[in-house]
Amino acid sequence: MTLHELTSNAAKYGALSAPDGHIHVEWSVTENNQVVLRWTESGGPHVEPPSREGFGTQLMKAMISGQLQGRLAFDWRPEGLACEIVVRTC
Repeated sequence: MTLHELTSNAAKYGALSAPDGHIHVEWSVTENNQVVLRWTESGGPHVEPPSREGFGTQLMKAMISGQLQGRLAFDWRPEGLACEIVVRTC
């Protein structure tokens, strides 16, 4: 659900709304059994932090922090959104 929300927003407002836009997704597992997913947008329109937190962001935070006891961090860089999601494995 979180990746769907990130993709939808990228298509509407971010990197995927521009012909030269790109998304780079990478993931890794840390020594203490955490999965780290990094989402980085580039080549899209200039980005500024939103003035308010929308329903999709609230939903993502609730799912990641509430259900998975993880964390979700947004970095609103001028060249595109960078997002890091960290969740613990079993």
